[in-house]
Amino acid sequence: MEAELVEVTDGVEELSGALVKLQVKGTLSPIHKNRGYYVRLRTEYLSYANQFRVPVLLLLVNVRSNEIHYLWLQDYLIGREDILYGAKSVLVKVPEENRLDLSFQHQLPEIALGVTEGSQLMAVQKLFEVFSLKYDATALALASELLEHLGKNGHIAIFNGAIDKLIKRGPHLSRVDSQEFGKVLVDLTRRFGDRLDVDQILKMVVRGDTYSLAGLDGLLGLYDGFPDYAKSLDLPRRFDELELHELSWYCQFREAHAELDAMSIWLKIARLETSFETGAGILYIPEEHRDYCTMKWPNRADAVYLQSLRIKVP
Repeated sequence: MEAELVEVTDGVEELSGALVKLQVKGTLSPIHKNRGYYVRLRTEYLSYANQFRVPVLLLLVNVRSNEIHYLWLQDYLIGREDILYGAKSVLVKVPEENRLDLSFQHQLPEIALGVTEGSQLMAVQKLFEVFSLKYDATALALASELLEHLGKNGHIAIFNGAIDKLIKRGPHLSRVDSQEFGKVLVDLTRRFGDRLDVDQILKMVVRGDTYSLAGLDGLLGLYDGFPDYAKSLDLPRRFDELELHELSWYCQFREAHAELDAMSIWLKIARLETSFETGAGILYIPEEHRDYCTMKWPNRADAVYLQSLRIKVP
């Protein structure tokens, strides 16, 4: 269903244009524990609900008692976007205090009008989506400042949203698309990289038995912004376990030159140590390929180093 907020002034009703979508789900025997009611939802449906620009509320109806509890689905998914890519369904908790009959005066109007913390985070997320489609560095920087101001783990929602869109585009992005996505990921990881865990970083970079060039740009931003944190994650070992030995080399390379950002490394690549041991053997950039790296880096960024690797000792 769809519902519109009606504002009443001196007994006169006026339509507000503030809408919510309502999904009604009835049950004869709700699962009640830990101060909430549990309902199983398809992740496909949750993903669909998460795309709406208006709030989507699940109404869980106890058919026996006629009690109705609600859950604002987009707000629930903030910071939990990973569940959309796991099982086909997920058990969702509807808090018992979210009683529909007690929410008409305050909570529901605030959700419809977009004045809650969840609404603010969703608005910033939409800003990221709009300004990242045609990369606008200034607008994305302003959106990042808003995100810092709001707090509440909103950076995870933004990061997950960016990665989700990257994954949906498939494994074979054009160079232009890869560069556009890569710029966004660099911005995010340079600002918020120390708040991401290993699984999120792997999700950003790994694509089956290969890696995403846009994800590699995100890894570049992580080492630029938070080299000590990146080193603490033991990424070389993780990438070797996945048999992505070029990425193991890349992480060791960046950690060995942690005092340098990506641009400084580019300017000094002819003189830097590049031999590091991986699960495939010792990989390095031969002397005769250093000029090529210097010439191509402005267009290909750190991907050019991986493309220039050779095996010194298998």
